[in-house]
Amino acid sequence: MQVTRRSQRTAPGLRQTMSGLHIWVGLLFGWLLYAMFLTGTVSYFRSEISQWMRPEIPSQPFRQDDSAVAQRIVTALATLAPNSAQWTINLPDERDGNASATWGDRFNFDTAIFDSVTGQKLAVRETRGGEFFYYFHFTLHYLPRPLGRWIVGLAAMAMLTALVTGLITHKKIFTHFFTFRRAKGAVSWLDAHNAFAVLGLPFHLMITYTGLVTLMTLYMPWGGKVAMDQPHGQRALTAQLHVSVPSAPPIGRPLPLANVGEMVREAQTRWGAHNVQRVVVHNPGDAAAQVVVVRSDVHRTSVSPQYLLFSGADGKLLEASEVVGPAARTRGVLYALHLGRFADTVTRWLYFTVSLAGTAMVGTGLILWTVKRRQKLPHPEKPYFGFWLAERMNIASIAGLSIAMAAFFWGNRLLPSGIAQRGAWEVHLFFVVWALALGHALVRPAQKAWTEQLWAATVLLALLPVLNALTSERNLFTSISQGDAVFAGFDLTALALAVLHAALAVRTASHSTKVRPARTKPTSIVAPRGTEGHP
Repeated sequence: MQVTRRSQRTAPGLRQTMSGLHIWVGLLFGWLLYAMFLTGTVSYFRSEISQWMRPEIPSQPFRQDDSAVAQRIVTALATLAPNSAQWTINLPDERDGNASATWGDRFNFDTAIFDSVTGQKLAVRETRGGEFFYYFHFTLHYLPRPLGRWIVGLAAMAMLTALVTGLITHKKIFTHFFTFRRAKGAVSWLDAHNAFAVLGLPFHLMITYTGLVTLMTLYMPWGGKVAMDQPHGQRALTAQLHVSVPSAPPIGRPLPLANVGEMVREAQTRWGAHNVQRVVVHNPGDAAAQVVVVRSDVHRTSVSPQYLLFSGADGKLLEASEVVGPAARTRGVLYALHLGRFADTVTRWLYFTVSLAGTAMVGTGLILWTVKRRQKLPHPEKPYFGFWLAERMNIASIAGLSIAMAAFFWGNRLLPSGIAQRGAWEVHLFFVVWALALGHALVRPAQKAWTEQLWAATVLLALLPVLNALTSERNLFTSISQGDAVFAGFDLTALALAVLHAALAVRTASHSTKVRPARTKPTSIVAPRGTEGHP
């Protein structure tokens, strides 16, 4: 009788199960998460990016009287858009000393930048500015409004799952944070992935969870509907979460608007100087006009809505909304943590740095998946389709996104100023270049595609300060000598990122893949006759 010894299969343990979930959730959503993380990271400086993309706007001192600025812009809008249904005025803040205004209705509106000292409308190029990255971060731009937000929510849930399963899988993750083994292939990528994960782990957990909270009424609307189960319940719920004041219809009797500066001054008495963010005027020039003065989020660790409602006819205070319920207060704090609007310059750079580490965590995880599997391919030059596609998606999602973002800034400087829908064409250029990066990755060998795209990103980023100097009067040396932190900071950051991409390109070009020999299937061990039961 022959006895064959076979290894008995056992059910996978918790760590093994979590490892599989971590790997596949991270891969399937990783490309989208990388784009969300990177665009969200740069959005912490969206105001500064918008200023760089409008170089013709002069820098203005911030410390001005908000009430005087508001009245200047109201006076300008009375001439510019007297028949508009609504004016929305954004007052200067510590990051941007100029004011902006939007007028029209929800379907057709215009926007302009105003000199906060003179109240004059400024002639500026049309651009989406840093707002594009901010809105792409959670809407994916071209997708219909609910669909994009739903996809982003699924990706955020996947990110939360990946973080928790990663903690369970890597039982020595904090020990490995202090370990980096160079030139070890997959081991080096694993060490880098662990280091970036641990570096900002509390931040990654916070930013992912609070990102879900920002759209909680979309993903889980039932609790709010039950809590506000009353006539006009949806309106009451909205009022707890946002500044939402339904305007009364105009009555058709012309009446000059009361002094808006006095209304802003009354709000400053309640909230303090420089704590007014926005002024909204409904039905300007009509006897039914109303003015909403909104408190700023800059100095608050909560974005819970606070506003004062005035009568536009006589300036009388009609309503003061400054308190919300406990649930809305909690949501406001979590929302504020995600947006980081309360942060000063140092804290904002900390947000940026740790968020950039989160971007690198996702990117190294995607690369680790391909590096580990390439070593085991029987024919590395002819990989199976799934591996080939994942590798190409990595190239386009990581290096290609850097090229597309740099091209977005190049488009801002090079597109003709008079072209129709110029701001939209900046965005179109971003997606066209990103699609070309994907096409390039599909037709080139992987290592060459990585190297070529990293060098392309290096050149585009390194020449951005040169392009800025050739197309504006605010070059790097002038900005430094004048203490212009926005333009100097942007150019220096572009150069630093160019150095980073160059280092990655050099490293990638010199890398050689070591392929392990394929494992042969073990043969069964047959016990000789007469030795049954013996080892």
